[in-house]
Amino acid sequence: MADSRTLSADRPSVVLPALFLATVVVLFGFHGTGGEWLDLKVQSWFWDGRDWLIPKDSGWFHRLAYTGPKILLYVFAVGLLGAVAFPARSPAWLGRRRAAYIFLSLAVVSLVCTQLRSVTQMATPRDLSIYGAVAPNAWEHLLLFDAKPAHYPSHAFPAGHASGGFALLSLAFAWGTVSARRRGILIGIAYGGAMGLYQVARGEHFLSHTLATAAVAWLIVACLARWLKPAEVSSTS
Repeated sequence: MADSRTLSADRPSVVLPALFLATVVVLFGFHGTGGEWLDLKVQSWFWDGRDWLIPKDSGWFHRLAYTGPKILLYVFAVGLLGAVAFPARSPAWLGRRRAAYIFLSLAVVSLVCTQLRSVTQMATPRDLSIYGAVAPNAWEHLLLFDAKPAHYPSHAFPAGHASGGFALLSLAFAWGTVSARRRGILIGIAYGGAMGLYQVARGEHFLSHTLATAAVAWLIVACLARWLKPAEVSSTS
């Protein structure tokens, strides 16, 4: 019988991530809440009035900092698929159900974030006139619930690049121990946060876009954990 720690991991709260997501949407979706000021303030740390801290074309550094983490996630996902297809050859501490849960988290979080940003109609800083964009591709800075003109950019909220990193929050619910929970939270926040910060520093996203990704990822991995119950399986599953 599963102990209380495992049961807790199998039934993580969906209320907390839902509240976090609602807070992000309200704080950064309306004027006068302080969210717009925070977004612009953080962005000012990386904009010198002419270009971003990390230029769009940064050569090998971009390949290392942007493409590198994505490739590692792809390799990890392939390894998880291998564990699902050939559980007898996977490590004893992983197992088929855990591997399936983590793989689904990576896939679903990335898919949902990509699809959501196609309908939220939010622009990246690079799209905006206040950050040097010029006509005909320059736009006014508008918030989530502002009325948008035709053809306003819609590829920013939530952030897509950081979604795979924040999907690693699933590691917090794949095992039932407190140490595993803490380790998973640390990995997910650090990996997703680093991917998101890189995009903020090069003007591809606002802070709010990254926070929305973290909230969506947290909610999805918690829901999947309640459905698949990966922490309940034995180490030999």
